[in-house]
Amino acid sequence: MVSRDDLAVRLFHATMGVITSEEELIQADAVGGRAMTEVASAVSAAVAASDGSIRRLFEDASLSVSRVGGDDPGVSFWVAWLDGLAAGAPDEEEIDLEGIKALFDKALDDVTRALAAGLCDVAPTDVLAVVSVAVSSCDDELDAFDEAADAAEEATAGTGDPVSLSVARFLRGLAQA
Repeated sequence: MVSRDDLAVRLFHATMGVITSEEELIQADAVGGRAMTEVASAVSAAVAASDGSIRRLFEDASLSVSRVGGDDPGVSFWVAWLDGLAAGAPDEEEIDLEGIKALFDKALDDVTRALAAGLCDVAPTDVLAVVSVAVSSCDDELDAFDEAADAAEEATAGTGDPVSLSVARFLRGLAQA
């Protein structure tokens, strides 16, 4: 089981993974890279201010990112991803392995719908598909985070897409306890 507080710490590490990769993200795409660091900052602030369940943690993060503004497909991707994570999250203080798998599956579903609606791009959606498959084969909660990070890094190797890269950096940070 992973507690809500442990997940909040992981989410903080995840956002720092994106923020500390700002230069790499900006080199990939100046506007998109800056947007991804704004998204990570918004998630970090929301996690720090959130005081509810695991579902509430993701709802607060999504709401905060939706305020970043604009019609940037990267921001739309993050809103869809966080909405999906919230929808898949338990309204409780702990999450088990099956719950973590459900998080990633529901998030992929929501991002896929956003892609079909033209709200986000295919590259980060493809990364999440690979991540979801990797997580589905895990036998342990903590391994799920490591497998997600490994899958995302492999899927983004050689890419210049700042959204996909930010997902990989976020998931690598999420793997840190």
